[in-house]
Amino acid sequence: MPVVEVSDLTVTYLRKKEPALKNVSFKINEGEFVGLLGPLGAGKTTLLYTLVGIIPHTIPARVKGTVVVDGKNPLDHTVAEMVTSIGLVIDDPTVQVFNLTVEDDVAFGPMNLGMPEDEIERNVEYALRATRLKGLEKRHPKELSGGQQQALSIAGVLAMRPKVLALDEPISMLDPVGKSIVLKAINELNLEYGITCIIAESGSDLEEVMNIVNRVVVLNEGEVLVEGDPKVAVEDRLLERIGVGLPQVSELFLKLREKLPDLDVPVSLEEAIELLREYLNEGTIKVRPREGKGGKPSRNPPRMGGSDYVRVSNLHYTYPSGVKALNGVNLTLREGELVGIIGQNGSGKTTLSFCIVGIYKPTNPDAEVIVDGVDVTKSSTFEIIRKVNYIFQNPDAMLFSKDVYEEVSFGPKMLEYDEETTKRLVEDVLKFLGIEEHKHTLIVDLPKYLRTMVGLASVLVLKPRMLIVDEPTNGLDRKESIRLMRHLRELIKEGITFVIITHDMRLVSEFCDRVIVMSNGQVLLDGTPREVFSRHEVLRRASLKPPQITQLAAALRDFGFAEDTLTVNEFLDQLEVVG
Repeated sequence: MPVVEVSDLTVTYLRKKEPALKNVSFKINEGEFVGLLGPLGAGKTTLLYTLVGIIPHTIPARVKGTVVVDGKNPLDHTVAEMVTSIGLVIDDPTVQVFNLTVEDDVAFGPMNLGMPEDEIERNVEYALRATRLKGLEKRHPKELSGGQQQALSIAGVLAMRPKVLALDEPISMLDPVGKSIVLKAINELNLEYGITCIIAESGSDLEEVMNIVNRVVVLNEGEVLVEGDPKVAVEDRLLERIGVGLPQVSELFLKLREKLPDLDVPVSLEEAIELLREYLNEGTIKVRPREGKGGKPSRNPPRMGGSDYVRVSNLHYTYPSGVKALNGVNLTLREGELVGIIGQNGSGKTTLSFCIVGIYKPTNPDAEVIVDGVDVTKSSTFEIIRKVNYIFQNPDAMLFSKDVYEEVSFGPKMLEYDEETTKRLVEDVLKFLGIEEHKHTLIVDLPKYLRTMVGLASVLVLKPRMLIVDEPTNGLDRKESIRLMRHLRELIKEGITFVIITHDMRLVSEFCDRVIVMSNGQVLLDGTPREVFSRHEVLRRASLKPPQITQLAAALRDFGFAEDTLTVNEFLDQLEVVG
């Protein structure tokens, strides 16, 4: 029986000529888990906001067509009236998290729904456990990492046990194991309590989402392209064509199909493992062991010969609340590298970055943080920003001007560049990032991914020698993520050293020269992507997982696959099609 019915839905925002959604129609039955897939700007968020009633009650827009959720038309009901039927988790946790303690924030929704006290306690307990927030009940939300705040926003909605749960890119800020745990918890709500789930995804967490959804609706440019079994979205490379990308296991089998046309194409890791075992056991496919550990590199060997640019020694940092974030960090960062810093939520990645750029000062007097010969523990911000700069994972934390040009030109103006130089620098960086058409767009009118690009532009325009970017591809689809990372590699040729903090293991394996793994405020691993991602047990202890194709090779190691396989092509090189 349908719990969500959408018919000929067209939504047009104020001041916009083109509709964000165009004649969208589909139904979702009770108990389904639906993946709402599409690239940036496809209309996914607009659709979810309309189902909940945020559009048009909070965000003005012209809405045509019919929408029914749990027997209610959200156009005729307030958001408060809809919340018992559909709960929404948005992609920015800071908007949904506002109480003084974690447990109060989770309990806020159930209390306002008038649930009995014992039911509130049970729901809060379940939500905290499901999102790995047990033990943090008394913590102030602002003391949590960005990923933990995202988990908290999910917990707040989970605790209300809505009939329909709508999630807009809900796990983008979580570590890999955290993504799996939270999605498993949501899947349990779906299977055990019959809660209908809708999860919007642009590409960065596609592999995790495809593991659990039983149906997909694919949107592009405001229109439904296809709906049905998840396989319909990958078999003809539809998701790849529109920029979302493909799960690595799907890409692998699609390439194998060129020799075995009748091959089934999986969408999940578990399915791929089962299928490959079947084909290997029956002899349709054989393994051709790779010669020499590491085999051919997936791209040119990483540049490791630059001189030391950052040196960190015995770095400790304890927050005023008593939470110890860094516990004796020692590392060096070299010129000309693209370094990925990875680790579970709360492992100290962002705190370390804040210490390197001078936002935080070490809490132990014998710590040493040297950037290009400058001791940042004793230097002013003005001295430091000429050596290293930082881009926040939430662009709204650093954007404050009226429009894009004003925002990007702010830095050069503060450094007293003349008008002509400022104009040239701004136009060059906007063109380089491909956002010059938005030069005069108001910041408030930009979607999150464009605000992220503006934040990047506002720092790149200063031509820093080193830049730390926190979650650079957060909210981007696969196509835009690759484009951005290629931009960063191009900038390395111009003398900029990059450090990225990310939970996207696939991008790390494809673009980074070096990987630093943080755990419990210390450096756990430090090496090339191949060296780090082959340490499966160590990564698991740090709540991390290697890229999906590496996991597939490790799961089939008994057949002879190399556990340090990094790419689909490397995996294919180890296969021989027999029949």
